[in-house]
Amino acid sequence: MRNTKGLILGLVFSLIASPIASAQARQVSLKPVLKPGQENRYVINISVDTRVTPTGANGIATVVHKESTATVLLSGVASDKGDLLNEAVVEAFTTRTTLDGVDTSGPETSLVGRKIEYQLDSQGRAVRVSFPPTAGETGLAELLFSLARWVPSNDVAVGQTWGQSIAIDSLTGDYGYISAPSLAEIPKSAAVSYRLSSLDGDKAVIDGAITLNQNGSGSLTTRQSRLNVTAIAEGKGNTRVEYDLSAGRIIAATTETSFEGRLMNMAPTREGEKLQPREGSIVETAKFSIKLVQ
Repeated sequence: MRNTKGLILGLVFSLIASPIASAQARQVSLKPVLKPGQENRYVINISVDTRVTPTGANGIATVVHKESTATVLLSGVASDKGDLLNEAVVEAFTTRTTLDGVDTSGPETSLVGRKIEYQLDSQGRAVRVSFPPTAGETGLAELLFSLARWVPSNDVAVGQTWGQSIAIDSLTGDYGYISAPSLAEIPKSAAVSYRLSSLDGDKAVIDGAITLNQNGSGSLTTRQSRLNVTAIAEGKGNTRVEYDLSAGRIIAATTETSFEGRLMNMAPTREGEKLQPREGSIVETAKFSIKLVQ
């Protein structure tokens, strides 16, 4: 009798465990596919805050806030040569920049109705790009170009990890995660580790851990002027992507990072005078999000 019960229980457990194991072993492609004629409408939010607190009476101080919100219609378009292009038409757009609490946005050039066009290579990097200057200055184009930079090269299963480590030498570098890094005051290098966290039908959830680092020079916005600084700073962040496997598109994605450390500026002096270093502590927080609304 005991043997019979054990056999029945073992059979029940194996039936329960079988679909779970099957789901975990399922290999899926996470590569976004935007076919000609396919349209996806997204709402995008961008926010970057930089606060520098002075060290000493002559220390460095500044507070810079940048934010933008946009609605874009992302479509697949075939070029005259048959190449697949991504075309984002801006349907709504607002942007704002403040320096020490004072609005410095200046006359806004409307992006509504303007197009951002780009082609992706095999690694999800944007090539052959075309966009209005305002789309670049506000980070909108850069964020769109980053939408496929997290994608693994091969099919993956639940629990599988992959990653990238890219050293950034300029403000326009591609970090390998959904963001607009050129909006930051201080350039950084980044290491990103991704994991396919779950599969639920056609919905996949991908989580990423971000490590940021800078030990070098940069340029900081202050009320007086741009200030050349040396930075020693580090940070971390996380990114999450919700992905529709059947449609080959992002449902929603959010990236949040924080970055802090020390800055120093060597002010010019007259010949024979002792150098007068100016220092400050920097805290930068950033959030980027995109959400499908159609």
